Amino acid sequence: MIRKILFLSSLCLLLSPPILAQHTSPNYRIEESTIGPGGLNDANSSNYNLRASLGDLGVGNSTSTNFQLYGGFTTTDEEYLEFVVNGAIVDLGLLSDSTTGTGSATFYVRSYLSNGYVVSTVGDPPANSAGETLDAKSAQGAPITGTEEFGINLKANTSPTTFGAEPQQVPDSSFSFGYVSTGYNTANQFKYTNGDIIAQADSSSGQTTFTISYIANIALLTPAGLYTMDHVLVATATF
Repeated sequence: MIRKILFLSSLCLLLSPPILAQHTSPNYRIEESTIGPGGLNDANSSNYNLRASLGDLGVGNSTSTNFQLYGGFTTTDEEYLEFVVNGAIVDLGLLSDSTTGTGSATFYVRSYLSNGYVVSTVGDPPANSAGETLDAKSAQGAPITGTEEFGINLKANTSPTTFGAEPQQVPDSSFSFGYVSTGYNTANQFKYTNGDIIAQADSSSGQTTFTISYIANIALLTPAGLYTMDHVLVATATF
């Protein structure tokens, strides 16, 4: 018997402290420093802006236990965290006690001059207007039809259907280092705990695009109704 229609909405919070890492003294400030033939911080016209360098002796990221350095004349000195959710509505469709509802949504994170970031999931599982809430799938496992449960992972899945995706490193894995956290990193296995960290990086990282895969099952006695969830994701970086 069909029991309900289930929708989920995804929101995000963006935390980005305005911190600069310029070289300063009481009388002077160096916007950018370089060892090499030269460069230009900003060259402007009515239609274009240019930042250029010539003969940089070293470029890219270098790290130690307590410090990190980005080499290159045109490397910006501003720390930032960028976090974007693509598409805010996920519809899991009509559910019955013999089928599993599935859906997916994507978000991406970039972090610069940081010691990494974490993305946490915040919000109770879907509930109907009478206050009935689907049971969270507390232990990681495969979906079980006929059992009331709600869970997620951030992987490419083949069961109960083909949906979801692996994290995508943009432009590639030499620049981007985000990964899925333990508990949400196994294909075809799902769980949900309010407050869990679901994605993270251990250092500055280019863009990593994550896909959240949602599953929901109902039992024969699960109350009918329209179940909704405001799924809030919170990204926090360490600078």
